[in-house]
Amino acid sequence: MASPAFTLEVVTPERVVFTGQATTAVVPAEEGYLGILAHHAPLIATLTPGRITFRSPEGTMTTLQNEGAGFLEVRDNRVTVLADRVAA
Repeated sequence: MASPAFTLEVVTPERVVFTGQATTAVVPAEEGYLGILAHHAPLIATLTPGRITFRSPEGTMTTLQNEGAGFLEVRDNRVTVLADRVAA
């Protein structure tokens, strides 16, 4: 059985880095790395530099590098990463 998915958006001031469906995401936050699954409780967190990883519904893992500060919002089965700089 496939894992439920959520909408993930990774955005910088210059561009939309990624928008699509994901089944898991792990992001670097001030409290440590946060793991997110579908239907996660609402959350706002401050991000730190580090790896952002996520898995597509097809099973493909993607890793991005957060190179600055940022914010994470989880709400209504949607995860938004707002970051200063992100590299593939």
